[in-house]
Amino acid sequence: MGADRLIYIRTDGNSRIASGHLVRCVSVAQICVQKGMKVHFLVSDQESVNLLSALTDFPITCLKTACYKHLEQELPELCALLAHAADEALQAKKSIIFLLDSYYITEEYLSAVHSVNPLVKTAYIDDLQLFDYPVDLLINYDVIPDDQLSSLEAFYQRAGKRLLGASYAPLRSQFQGREIKVRDTVSDVLITSGGSDPYHFCLELSKKLCKVAVPSIETVTFHIVVGRLNTDREALYALSREYPFLQLHENVSDMASLMAKCDLAVSASGTTLYELCALGVPTISFTMADNQLTSARAFEETGAIPCAGNLCTDYETVMEHVTLFLKSMLTASASSYSKRKSAHDTMHRLIDGMGALRIADAMMKL
Repeated sequence: MGADRLIYIRTDGNSRIASGHLVRCVSVAQICVQKGMKVHFLVSDQESVNLLSALTDFPITCLKTACYKHLEQELPELCALLAHAADEALQAKKSIIFLLDSYYITEEYLSAVHSVNPLVKTAYIDDLQLFDYPVDLLINYDVIPDDQLSSLEAFYQRAGKRLLGASYAPLRSQFQGREIKVRDTVSDVLITSGGSDPYHFCLELSKKLCKVAVPSIETVTFHIVVGRLNTDREALYALSREYPFLQLHENVSDMASLMAKCDLAVSASGTTLYELCALGVPTISFTMADNQLTSARAFEETGAIPCAGNLCTDYETVMEHVTLFLKSMLTASASSYSKRKSAHDTMHRLIDGMGALRIADAMMKL
């Protein structure tokens, strides 16, 4: 089915840039392999090799001349590798797709790769809209309100094909083809701030929950994800021993299953919002940096996930909005169910978790 395609994926993940690029590329790679394509990863350092090896067993080459934030210096080595692969592909009647996922991309880099050989097709996952990328396939899975789609399409003039919008989000396999059932009443709530919690959100919200005047509060379990960089770990555990309805989770490997058992979520902006949408868990978001606001507001504008605000500038407002959201949803009423069902439907229509499949299908057609 896809045996005539060889996919080279160029990306990195290390202590400076985290593992997000690797994770989403692995999601695409797994679907490519299911469709019969061969996948080979190219990275710039041993740290990336180690992180990638923990996620998958795909072949990995560490480019000798590479630096993750100076991509152009690897071009002679990379182009020689791709040219050799193209010669072999010609004999085997195959074609090559070079998928790049890096924030340090330049126009010169893409142009050089694109000109290696007609058999080498280029694809790029874009988050930043730095310039009009000269590629065969452009992927931008931002949440894009309808009134902004045409301007984004106009921006990407040089791409042969464009995959735009949240339906192309390449989520992990555990989020693919899965959604929750909206239950009559709320029994479980997820609270997560990501890997770190610089504003002590989880701790402060937990303290507020212990004082909330909602009759059913102690019949609800609040599942608090304690990220590995959360400095409030001991304080959170002390609070959970006093209030058993606070349940803490660390080093969660199957986040989809934890999310799926919850009826509501409170989450920091980021990839987690895409995952919650794929499952259809009604959510309120908050941001911890100014550069997260655009994405969070886009989720809000589509009617999928309301945003409580930015913790950096409006801490008390965020706490108030989150508390009011929970109070309104925790009441055992037809109104609460209706709101949650409406949110669930909107979220799952926006993102169904099958973005990696759509990207792999598009690469098969290049």
